[in-house]
Amino acid sequence: MRLQLLLVLVLMIPLAVHANENSLEVSTKSQVDDQGEVTVFLTLKNIGQQPLFGIHPMFHFHHTNSMMPMIPELGPGKTVVLENNDHPAVVRVGRYPLVVMAHYKNHQDQTVPFTALHTDSFYYREPLVSAVEGQIESVVESGRSFLKVLLQNNSAALKNVRMMLLLPPGVIAEKFKGMMGITLRSGEKKYFEVPVKRSAESLDGSYPVHLMLEYGETLKHYTGNIRGKIQFGSMLDPTTLRFHLMVIALMSLGLYMVYRRKRKRVINT
Repeated sequence: MRLQLLLVLVLMIPLAVHANENSLEVSTKSQVDDQGEVTVFLTLKNIGQQPLFGIHPMFHFHHTNSMMPMIPELGPGKTVVLENNDHPAVVRVGRYPLVVMAHYKNHQDQTVPFTALHTDSFYYREPLVSAVEGQIESVVESGRSFLKVLLQNNSAALKNVRMMLLLPPGVIAEKFKGMMGITLRSGEKKYFEVPVKRSAESLDGSYPVHLMLEYGETLKHYTGNIRGKIQFGSMLDPTTLRFHLMVIALMSLGLYMVYRRKRKRVINT
């Protein structure tokens, strides 16, 4: 009986971890007319099993912000679509960044809201692709967390790149405030580190990181998005944790079946 109880508890743990995952799904669809006027349709969907409260989305456009109205409650499986026309008209041909940060609560008395971070882009006349690429790695040394960023210019021309680091609330980047610039010669690689810390009320876990890149060239505009994660507390993020727990559960089940077969043999003899 004790082994059976242990097995049930082990199998329940991954379900508990899954219940704490992001319950708000955010997506965008953009339309740009011939005059460069931009319309963005924001879709919010509750993909969880419980109602969500106080959903407050905010757009971060090209150098501007736009707050959307708060949605008091969104039931399980329910969807709401909001229209936004606050993006400044675009002039240069090319691709532009689009970021949405939506705060929400799982219950009305929750003091620190969760945050869903969504990144996207849209293009005006030509779907230009950025020649600047890179990657982000998370490093923990002596109790401090760092983001190690690699950027590479894959074109034959020099690039003056503007960077914007997007972090969820509760995570703060030291020495990286607002927009920062970097110059990359043809084929050049550059590495730099960004120390990050979290507020006292933020939870352990894995947080999304986005580094938005922009640069102009011959009256055209280019945008790139480099994604990564920063880890605080446990070295296992929820996905990895679930995998290990499932392995433990399967091993426990196998041991239990072996135990049952041996017990039947003893009883039959």
